[in-house]
Amino acid sequence: MEAERKLSQRTADSDPAYIAYFDEVELAAEIGHCFRDLGRSGQATERGAGSIVGDGLNTRSDFFATMVQADAYLGQGEIGRGFEIALNALQLGEGLKSARCVQYVREFQGRITDGVKRAAEFRVFAEQARGFRLWLQVDERP
Repeated sequence: MEAERKLSQRTADSDPAYIAYFDEVELAAEIGHCFRDLGRSGQATERGAGSIVGDGLNTRSDFFATMVQADAYLGQGEIGRGFEIALNALQLGEGLKSARCVQYVREFQGRITDGVKRAAEFRVFAEQARGFRLWLQVDERP
């Protein structure tokens, strides 16, 4: 991919300071977002997987990338894995106060179909998710 090639060629002095944070993990997150938004869940999980191993320096970015991965796994029908990752994201989000974080959780809740809500994995997930502030902030509670 062209973006990956360009990123690998940059040097410390080739970019302005405001973009110095953008690294391979950030690029993986952006690629994951794109594929998820295009409805290509398989590619979103594959290409965005590296984004959920953030360095912990930017919890907000880690939260978004992790929610995108949870969405993508849910979209692939891997609901257990999607819920597991969503719980990780909700844990990351405990210290965050952001309308955008609430929006990501709202979008995730919106992707949980009635069929998925009947699954045992969902019941376990929903019970655990209710322990997180962001989950409870969203209007569409399961």
